[in-house]
Amino acid sequence: MIGKILGNRYRLLELIGEGGMALVYKAECSLLCRTVAVKILRPQYASDAEFVERFHREARSAASLSHPNVVNIFDVGKEDGIDYIVMEYIPGDNLKNIIKREAPMSIERALDITRQIAEALHHAHQRNIIHRDIKPHNILVTPEGQIKVTDFGIARAISASSFTQAGMVVGSVQYSSPEQVKGGVVGPQSDLYSLGCVLYELLTGTIPFQGDTSISIAMQHLQGNLIPIRELRPDIPAAVEKIVEQAMAKDIAERYPSALAMLKDINLVESKGYRKHRLIQDADFPTQVWKSARNPHETGSKSDHKWLSWLIFGFSISMVLVGIIGFMFLYAVGPFKKAVVEVPDLVGEELAEARQLVKEEGLNLRVINYLYNSEYPNGTIISQQPAPGQKRRANTEVEVVVSKGPQLVRVPNLIGKNQLEAELALEEVGLSLGEILVDSSPEYPEGVVIKQLPDRNTQIEHGASVSITLNVTSTNLIKVPNYIGRPLSEVRDELRSLGLVFNQATPTPSNIYPEGVIVDQRPLPYDRVPLGTAMNFIVSSGSDSN
Repeated sequence: MIGKILGNRYRLLELIGEGGMALVYKAECSLLCRTVAVKILRPQYASDAEFVERFHREARSAASLSHPNVVNIFDVGKEDGIDYIVMEYIPGDNLKNIIKREAPMSIERALDITRQIAEALHHAHQRNIIHRDIKPHNILVTPEGQIKVTDFGIARAISASSFTQAGMVVGSVQYSSPEQVKGGVVGPQSDLYSLGCVLYELLTGTIPFQGDTSISIAMQHLQGNLIPIRELRPDIPAAVEKIVEQAMAKDIAERYPSALAMLKDINLVESKGYRKHRLIQDADFPTQVWKSARNPHETGSKSDHKWLSWLIFGFSISMVLVGIIGFMFLYAVGPFKKAVVEVPDLVGEELAEARQLVKEEGLNLRVINYLYNSEYPNGTIISQQPAPGQKRRANTEVEVVVSKGPQLVRVPNLIGKNQLEAELALEEVGLSLGEILVDSSPEYPEGVVIKQLPDRNTQIEHGASVSITLNVTSTNLIKVPNYIGRPLSEVRDELRSLGLVFNQATPTPSNIYPEGVIVDQRPLPYDRVPLGTAMNFIVSSGSDSN
């Protein structure tokens, strides 16, 4: 294959990677004069038409991702029976090889890597794209230490292919979530479980569960007890151990509800866990020794009285000085401490620590409200009054609002409902409709929901989206065009002619697309949907700077 040119522009230079599904080549793009990576399907996959179609669709979906920690997909193509994806070329190494050489890693570096992966997952999950195979092998590290997650959506294509048999686990079993092991519904929290496994390995140098066979490892993900990370490495703070344990909770309800929630804890530990607290010591007040020089031969003469007068005067002055020094001492460290003090910054601090901070400054803390907040973890301060840095007298009250964490709601049962009924049921609990897929099942009527993601009764963050799969038993399906980059005004007229229905357009600032141009769409480009499917669009409202 070396030297072969694909798409009349990608010349294969060298083989740089091999996986069970594909070969990866370093290539040169003659059109843009840049180095790229080309992933070519192995023949056993390329011969399955259903898988290839799904593979191309997932690759196009992943191409919508644009994030510093995600490997960009530039092109998807087929030539001479070769199916390929053109991606960003990342010099460096994959995280698995780095773990073999360097783990266990420092806490700071392990958290930094995990945070970058979580940021990539948050970006993807917001667009209803689940990775399904987070593992160190799929995480690339540039020479500068930047993380790049690759292969988004490809595991989903594998899971839908004829090569996946009933009960087969999609993804590497060492990092698979319990629901993946059981062959259940895989959602955003499955990626977070896998990320917890990666963090465990970064910190300890070993995978969480080990066994002689894949089945034995899979069973441990379902039923095994995780060796507490601090038993293997006592220097790890309890807050870091908590992140690992919550990410790897077997029960989804106890796991992080979103990548954003996990990011908040990581950022909190990074900002507080290694902060060097300045130790303030009281100033030394050296003992003063007062000495007098009297002539021993002088008796009760006038000079004695004079000396006595000066002694009394000096003693009085010294007492005044001692009084002033004593008052200043009490003012600095005693009951009169800091009559005017500076209000500390409490936002982001845990409530108990905030109480201690204001107490040290001679202030009082009063909680005036508890509110749901997805930005600040439960029990941390959202806002305060007076503001940080302001001067206030001692014993002044600092009023704070405390976070109750993200508001979690249970996903309703959408199975058997039509699209409109599903949207109303989601809206009633504060959720929105996400990706709409289609499938065929003789057990349900035409046009009703037969699958949903996340599953019913799953607790997710208020305002999140739920994807559904509608039952389509007819062959009357429409291939959705790619409307991204086109003016909404033109697209609305085309929808009617195709048998699609305009539903809504949500504005968003964009420094790339002019005002009124489509930035994203649901259903995604090239999806096959039934007649009458509602289309939702994200439309540019112009640049932020306007």
